[in-house]
Amino acid sequence: MDDLSAAGLAAAASAALIQAMASDVWLNVKDHAARIFGRDESESVARAERVLEDSRERVLTASPDGRDTASALEAARWEGRLQARLDEDPGFAVAVRDLIAAARAAGGNVAQSTTVQQNVTAGRDAYTAGRDLTVGRLDRAP
Repeated sequence: MDDLSAAGLAAAASAALIQAMASDVWLNVKDHAARIFGRDESESVARAERVLEDSRERVLTASPDGRDTASALEAARWEGRLQARLDEDPGFAVAVRDLIAAARAAGGNVAQSTTVQQNVTAGRDAYTAGRDLTVGRLDRAP
């Protein structure tokens, strides 16, 4: 495998891992990744699970302002690990592609949610409401 292909594969796999770490599919992806990284040897798989969980913890415990930075740092770490392993064992590419496919498939089954935070500053004669609001004068009988 040439360096460019290995680098692209490592980048895609690390991005898939980091994305999975912050989602509901993490347990499935973590188990799959640990088996791949641990080469299906029980002691190595357990060690890989600890390393993956430590990485996830660093991403999830980062402050909201630092979450992107923490994610990028962890992605770079995993990209480096994957790149080294791909250089060492070109046949590892099959397992990495399988991991990417598994992470994407697992992520496709999760309902996406969005949180919207709105900050409102209102001055004189301003009206705000979280739901329905009717503004106007009541018609009064003479």
